[in-house]
Amino acid sequence: MIQERMLAVQAVPHDPIQGWIAYTSDRGGTYDIWLYRPQDGLHYQLTKGLGTETTVPYWSPDSRRIAFIGIGNVVHLLDTITLSVARIDQIELYTLLDWSPDSRSLTYVKNARIIVYDTLSHHSYAIPEPGASDVQWFPSGTELLYAAPDSTGNTQLFRIRADNTDRRQITHNTDGPLHNVRISPDGTFALYTFPGASISIISTVDLATGTLYTLEGGPLAKNYFPAWSPDSRSIAYSATAYMEPNYYSLIQTDSRTGQNQRTLVASDCFATPVSWSPDAEKIAYLSGCAGTGSASQLWIVDIREQIPVNVLSGGRITSLQWSPRVRRVPAKWGNVL
Repeated sequence: MIQERMLAVQAVPHDPIQGWIAYTSDRGGTYDIWLYRPQDGLHYQLTKGLGTETTVPYWSPDSRRIAFIGIGNVVHLLDTITLSVARIDQIELYTLLDWSPDSRSLTYVKNARIIVYDTLSHHSYAIPEPGASDVQWFPSGTELLYAAPDSTGNTQLFRIRADNTDRRQITHNTDGPLHNVRISPDGTFALYTFPGASISIISTVDLATGTLYTLEGGPLAKNYFPAWSPDSRSIAYSATAYMEPNYYSLIQTDSRTGQNQRTLVASDCFATPVSWSPDAEKIAYLSGCAGTGSASQLWIVDIREQIPVNVLSGGRITSLQWSPRVRRVPAKWGNVL
C-alpha cells in the first residue's frame, strides 16, 4: 500500500488546479466511495458500508458534496468536509442525479415525476412527466433538460422551466430510444447515445437550433459513457474494439460536431467510464479487467502528450467522477492510504 502511494506521488506532480477524483471501489472490503487526490497521490475512503457495485458519485458544482445512490437504492448526500451523510430518498438504480448550479438543489426522476429536492431546507416538489429520464439543470438554474417519449412513443429531448412552465420539445427523433443524455456545461448542446447497448452511437444536438451531429465513434459502433469536457468543446467516450481473442476499449475524444476524432489510449476492459479533469487537459478511466469484466485499475491520460499513468491498482473499481475544482484538504482527513 505504501509503495502504491509513493508511485502515485512520483507519477502525478503537485498541481492545485487538478481537482479530486471520486471513485467506487471494494478495496476496503465493501463497495464504497473513495477519493484520489492528484496533488499528492493519496487515496482516502469517504464512506463506510454505504455503497454498492452500481454506485456512481456525482459532485456538486462547488466540489463540497457528493450525491450517490447507495445501499438499499437510497439517495445519499455526502459532505466531503465534515464526512456527514444525509439520506433523502429511495429511487431506482442507475437514475441520473444532477446538482443545480448553486449546489443547493438536486434533481432526478422518480415514479414518472421530475423531483427537485432542496438539500438545505429538505423540501421538494414534483413535476409530472411520464417516461422522463436524465433530467438535468441548465446553467441558468431556472430550466431543466430531460428525455421523455412524445405522443408517438419516440424519445425526445425537452426543456422546461423549473417552476413547471414553458415546456418545449427540442428534438424530432425517429431513431428509437435515447440514452445517456448529458447537457454541455455551457448549456448550448446536449449529447446522447442511441439506439441501445449492442449498438450505441453518439449524437449531439444544438439546443438553440435543433441541429443534429453524429460522431464517428469506434470500429464496432459500441460507444459508451460519453462525457463533456469542462469547456463544452469536446466529448470523451469509451469505444469497444476487438482483437482475437478479447474485447477492449479505446479512449477517444471528438469535437461536439464530430469533426476531430482522436484515439488517446486503450483499456483492456470492454467499456470504461471516463471523466475530464477541471482544466480539460486530462481524462481518467478504468482498466485492469484482464478478461474478468471487473476493472481493478484507475488511470489518467494527458490528452496533449497521450501518456497514461496508473494511479491505483487493486480491488474492483466500478465508477469515477472528477470534481469540478479542488478544495482545501479537511483537517479531519488524517487516515489516508
